[in-house]
Amino acid sequence: MLFVLGALLAAVPVYRFVGWWIEGSIAGGELAVLICSYLGLMGLLLVSGSAWMAFMALVLLVSGLAMLPWLGEMFNRRTLRKMDEEEMYRARDALALNPENHLVRVVLAEKLYKLGRLDEAIEHLEYAVESSPAISRLERSKLQYWKREQAFAQRKLVLCPMCGMENPGEAGRCVQCGSPMETFAALKEWATQEQAVPKVLRAWLTVMAVLTVLSFVFMMLPLDWQGVVTIAALIVGAWYFLNRVKAWKQTV
Repeated sequence: MLFVLGALLAAVPVYRFVGWWIEGSIAGGELAVLICSYLGLMGLLLVSGSAWMAFMALVLLVSGLAMLPWLGEMFNRRTLRKMDEEEMYRARDALALNPENHLVRVVLAEKLYKLGRLDEAIEHLEYAVESSPAISRLERSKLQYWKREQAFAQRKLVLCPMCGMENPGEAGRCVQCGSPMETFAALKEWATQEQAVPKVLRAWLTVMAVLTVLSFVFMMLPLDWQGVVTIAALIVGAWYFLNRVKAWKQTV
């Protein structure tokens, strides 16, 4: 029964993985790792003589299914970024042939802005606005907005996520409402700068692969040894958790 349920749960992620590979969202190596991880979990469900091990494999399959929307969004963003980079290079090539093509320069500025290269984007858009009256009428307000954004970044100010008050970048709490600044907005900015999403994905795939191998090794042990290993793992896990809680309390 668990194997049938696991097969149904694994079918949807595998179908989506293949679809992402066909669309070009993931590479062949990533597809191979993802499918091998799921095949390993399905194999564990099929040959496992332990209900506990089968249940753990089923939990991993369910967790992978729950992560599908998040993975899809991440792969879509990566694909869009790749498209923006390709269009940026094409615009650079066209501009090298004709530096006075202001429409292409505007396109290049917009792609640079999407890629987070604000200073370069402002440089190209400002040149186009100053060189072409038609471009000036259409794009001057955008240029002013980008310059305000640049000035705001250079001042190293952060907005309070609760009241919107400007605060110094080193402030731990808002100077107006007292709310802590280390909230979801700060975490989101850190994740973007540190490329945390790909790191989390790689860590998740590594953990799944390691757990699958360890599960097969655990299953091959005698029943008495399985009990000893389980108790030891619980003790080590509890010790690690308590130490982490202690370290967290000392920093608060």
